[in-house]
Amino acid sequence: MLVVLKGDHDGLWPKHRSNFFGGDGLEPTQHGRRFVGLSQWSPSRVSKPRPGRRVGRRLVADALWQTPWKLPAVSRWPEGGGRYSVHCLRERVSRLRLPLLSSRRATTTTIITTTTTTTTTTIPYTHAQWQCRVRCNSTFTPANIAALLSTPRLPPSSPQQGSPSGSTLTLNGFVRSVRKQKRIAFAIIGDGSSLQTVQAVLSPEQADGLSTGVAVAVTGRWTPSPGQEQSHELQADTVRVLGQHDAATYPLQKKYHTPEYLRTLPHLRSRLPYNSLLLRLRSQVTAHVTSYFANHDFVQVHPPIITSSDCEGAGEVFTVSSSSSSSSSSSSSSSSSDLRSSPIRLTHRGKQAEADLFFQKPKYLTVSNQLHLEALAQSVGKVWTLSPTFRAEKSDTPRHLSEFYMLEAELAFVEDLSDVMDVVERMLRAVADELQSSRIGQELLDARAREHEEDSTALPSTTLAQRWQGLVSGPYPRITYDDAIQRLKDAVAQDRVQFDFAPEYHAGLQTEHERFLAESIGQGGPIFVTDYPRTVKPFYMAPSTSNSAEAPTVACFDLLVPEICELVGGSMREHRLPELVKSMDSHGLQVASDPDLREPNGSLEWYMDLRRYGSVPHGGFGLGFDRLLCYLSGVANIRDVVSFPRWHKRALPKSFYIAIFHLRCPPNNNPVELEIHPRTSIPPTIAKLDSVSAPGSGYMATHERPAVEDAEHEYEALPPNFSLSANMVAGAFAGIAEHSVMYPIDLLKTRMQVVNPSPAGMYTGISNAMITISRVEGFRTLWRGLSSVVLGAGPAHAVYFASYEAVKHALGGNEGGHDAHHPFAAAASGAAATIASDALMNPFDVIKQRMQLHGSIYKSVPQCAKQVFRTEGISAFYVSYPTTLCMTVPFTALQFMAYESISKIMNPTGRYDPYTHCFAGGLAGGVAAGFTTPLDVIKTLLQTRGNATDAELRNVSGLVQAAKIIHQRDGYGGYFRGLKPRIITTMPSTAICWTAYEMAKAFFIARNDAKIL
Repeated sequence: MLVVLKGDHDGLWPKHRSNFFGGDGLEPTQHGRRFVGLSQWSPSRVSKPRPGRRVGRRLVADALWQTPWKLPAVSRWPEGGGRYSVHCLRERVSRLRLPLLSSRRATTTTIITTTTTTTTTTIPYTHAQWQCRVRCNSTFTPANIAALLSTPRLPPSSPQQGSPSGSTLTLNGFVRSVRKQKRIAFAIIGDGSSLQTVQAVLSPEQADGLSTGVAVAVTGRWTPSPGQEQSHELQADTVRVLGQHDAATYPLQKKYHTPEYLRTLPHLRSRLPYNSLLLRLRSQVTAHVTSYFANHDFVQVHPPIITSSDCEGAGEVFTVSSSSSSSSSSSSSSSSSDLRSSPIRLTHRGKQAEADLFFQKPKYLTVSNQLHLEALAQSVGKVWTLSPTFRAEKSDTPRHLSEFYMLEAELAFVEDLSDVMDVVERMLRAVADELQSSRIGQELLDARAREHEEDSTALPSTTLAQRWQGLVSGPYPRITYDDAIQRLKDAVAQDRVQFDFAPEYHAGLQTEHERFLAESIGQGGPIFVTDYPRTVKPFYMAPSTSNSAEAPTVACFDLLVPEICELVGGSMREHRLPELVKSMDSHGLQVASDPDLREPNGSLEWYMDLRRYGSVPHGGFGLGFDRLLCYLSGVANIRDVVSFPRWHKRALPKSFYIAIFHLRCPPNNNPVELEIHPRTSIPPTIAKLDSVSAPGSGYMATHERPAVEDAEHEYEALPPNFSLSANMVAGAFAGIAEHSVMYPIDLLKTRMQVVNPSPAGMYTGISNAMITISRVEGFRTLWRGLSSVVLGAGPAHAVYFASYEAVKHALGGNEGGHDAHHPFAAAASGAAATIASDALMNPFDVIKQRMQLHGSIYKSVPQCAKQVFRTEGISAFYVSYPTTLCMTVPFTALQFMAYESISKIMNPTGRYDPYTHCFAGGLAGGVAAGFTTPLDVIKTLLQTRGNATDAELRNVSGLVQAAKIIHQRDGYGGYFRGLKPRIITTMPSTAICWTAYEMAKAFFIARNDAKIL
């Protein structure tokens, strides 16, 4: 394409020439080169330039900007000043626009489609600046997540740079998950353009009504994310739901779905990230194949789908007939209105009772386009097509479909089979090489790596990368069929392999044979097997050059790859008429046996005409395009790379029965019974089912409630939809961590709180106590009784935090927006939770403190428990329980209320922040410990009374009596004995407890999100 600028061009280009042309001067192009014309002139209309036609007030630079073709550099035409051959990169066209717009001296631009001087269209471009600016702004707004997150390739001054931080944009997509907190919510948005997602930060009000699968348009500011999972996030200003969404019946909930189940939902499964990636892979491979053939002068053609012949001669074809041809015989018996309204009905050949009245003769859905490609190749030399083909095979294997896409090519004037194999080899190398360096290729490797981490049996990313490299640089060994059979027999004789089907020369290669050849001889890469016996191949194949009368072979090949086995099949075509007739006769077609029959057995007379009138040597091949996608993606089943797969007895989305499960407990308290009530009405969003799709299940259950939103916890609480086990495990982890780390300090506190201790058990301070105990009793004494804490703290804290979360949610502590604060709900929840947890912990606490005392006679936790139970009874374990409750209830209420308030001030967003949790937890524990120390002193007296030598202390029986004795002996100061070690103990303990608890919760949420995404 040439752009001729009329006017004073020197005044037009001086400041921009070097930037646009890629150098300081202009380089001449080759004379006579032809360029592709523009295919799109404006966003509102598509037109192709014709002589004498004006396309309106459009600037040629705008047309160049919108064209999808790559136009490399601009160079001056050798003869004419002022003519420029435009074949520049599309990015450089952007620099052409502004100089053209700013110039008032050049008046018109003329476009010609070849290097001749024939003028086709004249475009005035003055006064068009406003139109171009509008289109420029709209063109480079990120249209999807892939564009939004892509690395900029242009200079920062270029508009095609992606959205900078702080810019406002609108993102359209589907909600993958919603996580709600008390003051904030997060929505994960995906649009299928990338495996990556964008996190939208919402208010709780904006998140209302959002659920998995709903389509939204989110407008907000693109800002850096404080988290490590993504670099940026979208701070939402507005959220608009784009369409109706029935969350209650949406079949793609936030969980793992098996491929078998997803095949029942082909109309919805492409919304899942990996399935959308397979769609983009199909598009990219199609583009690469198209580019390869275009660069090698192949002509793309479109052969017919409805044919009069069975190319393969196997009889596995679909017969086509119009609905009117059999309406008279079927209308009375057919009650299905959708069948009567269908324009075409497909039947298996041989099942029609009458002749096809529409075409007058039987017509079929094509099983291969080869015969028609042979006709077209003799017109233009080399042709190719990518089109659907159909075979009525009843195979139920991961490699077969009734409808699939075949990439077929035919080359005229080719006399050597090696030339055809070279085309296949170079094409596959080019496709794999492009895939290796593409973004989709990297996404495939990332997806495979994640899947392999979750399932060790899945194909690892390294194996997939090796497949691609094998296609790019593999040797593609070529062996004959004879050699292949012999190698198979040798492998069996050497006990290297055992086959279900013994390799026989005239039996062909079975799947297991092909797999062994690809893995052993091909070393995990592709391998060509050539020169098959004539008896196992179709009639149109030419004989091999080394053909023998004893064992005739044909010049053909199959390309085998691991797992997929046969990927490509090709051959030289028989171009000599007499030999073709003989081959057809030997295959039972009998074309020449009756001269009066012009179109017997499949209407192949036209195919014979290709040999009668100027036949040429030619060959071609057919590649299973869907199988290629399976091999490139690592998908094991061909049904998962086709959007709407059709196979035997499956031509529509597979339906499934929906049952509602009711649990009924009879009044007599017998075991719970399960009643299954099939639904009589199926929601329109779910297809009715013909059979069961879920393996090992008789029914597919659905819920009678909306889909559970993944409401993210307000890091003071796990979400209510989290399992009880997750809450309990998080609490148990926190309790064990807290008591284990701070156990030595707790032992010092216990000893310093003892009333009337022995002289050896009296300490002047914390340091003195630690030094004395370590020197006299040994350093290990500081951990005496730790096992009792480990045994008790785990279950007690599990119950503690689980009860806290449940009560807090019931009291509305998790409700509200960003500014909502519920300190009293937190206090009441903590107080209620401690009642249950202390009932479990109190016996272990008694054992712990008995073993912590100076001069303790107990050597182990079991001995202590037995001795206390034998001498004091079961009540000894709970004598301090009322006092414990009197201490722990206010302690917990104060602690949780302080923690909520401090966290609210320090972390208003409510996100996971270990520093905030540690500081707020420690400070809240110190405040609560200071106020509840008197009760803790009383509790210690009651729990250690059994070891006291003082009779009055041994006989103390209650809270009030213990408080009186402490006041009588030590005054009010006695209530605050051990205050300092208690605060020192409590602050780090609660800091550790809250940090460990939040860490455990963050782990469970991250794991849950990983399963969702």
